[in-house]
Amino acid sequence: MRHLLIIASLFLLNGCLTAPPKQAAEPTLLPRSQSYQDLVQLPTPKGKIFVSVYNIQDETGQFKPYPASNFSTSVPQSATAMLISALKDSNWFIPLERQGLQNLLNERKIIRAAQENGRVAINNAQPLSSLVAANVLIEGSIIGYESNVKSGGIGARYFGIGGSTQYQLDQIAVNLRVVDVSTGEILSSVNTSKTILSYEVQAGVFRFIDYQRLLEGEVGYTSNEPVMMCLMSAIETGVIYLINDGITRNLWQLQNPKDINTPVFERYKNLKVPTA
Repeated sequence: MRHLLIIASLFLLNGCLTAPPKQAAEPTLLPRSQSYQDLVQLPTPKGKIFVSVYNIQDETGQFKPYPASNFSTSVPQSATAMLISALKDSNWFIPLERQGLQNLLNERKIIRAAQENGRVAINNAQPLSSLVAANVLIEGSIIGYESNVKSGGIGARYFGIGGSTQYQLDQIAVNLRVVDVSTGEILSSVNTSKTILSYEVQAGVFRFIDYQRLLEGEVGYTSNEPVMMCLMSAIETGVIYLINDGITRNLWQLQNPKDINTPVFERYKNLKVPTA
């Protein structure tokens, strides 16, 4: 029995003393969730819609808990870029540059000045056309981030040998709304949320195997779902809901009206708003 405990402890210590990888992972494309797969599989629209996105604000007011940082926010500040990417990848919208509009206008001024001086490059010899105006404006914000929405765990120990597991669920919520540029009317609005899962698994042994001889070892790991991926998934889901709602209310149309019965639309159409 003593030899078995020593062997088990060696395995446990091997897990604790594992050296870090000598070489970092190679750069790769960002992994995407199921919501992105649904987004890129949407049926073809009758015509793409010009859309402007200015800024998706973080209205949660949440900061990471001490001592992580007193200045870092709990949610990423890149929701605008995520929304623009989701609109582009859906193949339903043509996003127009508005977040960096001042930079675009500066470049156009430089081109016009070069044209007036007669020193313009060949690629900018033609007069600049007017900027394209948007049909709709998509506004929104991150409206909520709640930590410890649900937590729990389980553990057991027998004669100094045991293990435990713990989990925690956080939640992030996003609001998106479509605004008619010509009238300012809010055509559609949706609130989506995504839970963030974190869990920890531990196992260890702590017991005396002989007089003045103590055996102690532990092993464990922790997994935290990236907040960035959850925010991106909530935004992508919101875009699908806006497209589906717009078709239902005849704000925009499918190239083939029968595509309204495709599995993607049916899946999001049948989801009901849960009650508190």
